[in-house]
Amino acid sequence: MDRALGLACSLQFLGLAGAMIPLPCASHAHVWAGECCPVFWGDGSPCGAATGRGRCQGVAGPGAPAGSDFRARWPSYFFRRLCACRGNYGGADCGECRHGWQGGSCQLRHVVLRRELASMSPGQRLAFVRSLDLAKRTLSRRYAIYASVNATPGAPLAFRRATVYNVAAYLHYLGSKTVGTPRGPNYAHRGPSFLTWHRMLNVHLEQEIRNITGDPSFFVANWAWQGRAACDVCTQQLFGASRPDGRLYPGSVFSSWRSYCTNDGPFTGNMSVICPLGNEMPITRLNGWNWDIPRSVFRGFPSWQDYYACLNLSQYDTPPYDANSRFSFRCALEGFIDPLSPADWGIHMHNAVHVLCGGTLLFSHQAANDPLFTSLHANVDKIFEYWRRRNPRSRYPRGQVPIGHGANDYLAGFIPVYTNEELFQHSVHFGYDYEYT
Repeated sequence: MDRALGLACSLQFLGLAGAMIPLPCASHAHVWAGECCPVFWGDGSPCGAATGRGRCQGVAGPGAPAGSDFRARWPSYFFRRLCACRGNYGGADCGECRHGWQGGSCQLRHVVLRRELASMSPGQRLAFVRSLDLAKRTLSRRYAIYASVNATPGAPLAFRRATVYNVAAYLHYLGSKTVGTPRGPNYAHRGPSFLTWHRMLNVHLEQEIRNITGDPSFFVANWAWQGRAACDVCTQQLFGASRPDGRLYPGSVFSSWRSYCTNDGPFTGNMSVICPLGNEMPITRLNGWNWDIPRSVFRGFPSWQDYYACLNLSQYDTPPYDANSRFSFRCALEGFIDPLSPADWGIHMHNAVHVLCGGTLLFSHQAANDPLFTSLHANVDKIFEYWRRRNPRSRYPRGQVPIGHGANDYLAGFIPVYTNEELFQHSVHFGYDYEYT
């Protein structure tokens, strides 16, 4: 059930790892030196130090034991020194603005309204679809990934270029690899950071698409799935309609998409193999469910009653801070407990949507390959943001949380680095808001 929901430079001295690495730092020398402080083009100095934008500074990852799983020591497994940007400057080299700011000196507040697909005009929806497709076809000019050269366990690792969208799919794939047991937490699911980690993934993709389109107003559109009877955005004009076999009908731009990081074979759930090339598969979506699941644990698409019951849970998360947390807003929204009966396990809210859409979205390690993932999770984030505003005194948990889910843990895979507690702020801190009706 966990799986279903839930430059080529070999650096063998690092063991088994993978990461989203800024292109200027994608070299043996940078990783060997443990430093990623790129030169800002505007003044020719590392981190823009000459013009006061930032400085190269030590950064310590969590004190996890040494091992092959880089996520336990992010980012110090790769880099012990990164750019620390001052004021409203941001980016890996401090050469851009922090999320939510713009202008020559990053002095102007910039907050974009993420709109619901249902309220957008046909032209606006088409522009959104075309921007996602452009991201799938455009090589990232900012990041490389670090992956196995083939599907043999323990094969050498190498830097590799990837498209803007595939970098994001790769990040989610890494976050979905389990820790310890197949049903245990991982770095992006089954724990408190489910909402913070996925928040940053969409913020990252949003910014990357703005960079390649030159449109600072681009936003990840929201699909409000509560109260639906079926996937009403799975049309040829939006995310593509499905054939009986799950493949998307020709005519949708997404019918030509191929999934990324789907060649792990039996090693999907561990770090022995990291995103080797090959075996890229078409996007599939079943839009239905024919497994014999008792109605007591699975009612189909979340209802408005489920939605309001979830919002009415006052505790962000509860011990043991995993898929077994009861009376937990996070666990209810993620979908492991019934919002209407929060002491009972079930398949609800976010998890139910993944299950009902099926196909590529059914398996957590490959789910982000379906472009529908972006808008599905924008709605998860909107519900999270609405709950935060209804519970202004809530705090991110500081108990015995799973590894990677701590308040001060850095979100695995992201440079610049962010902690879970930072992502627990209101969305306007990251340059976006939502329509609330």
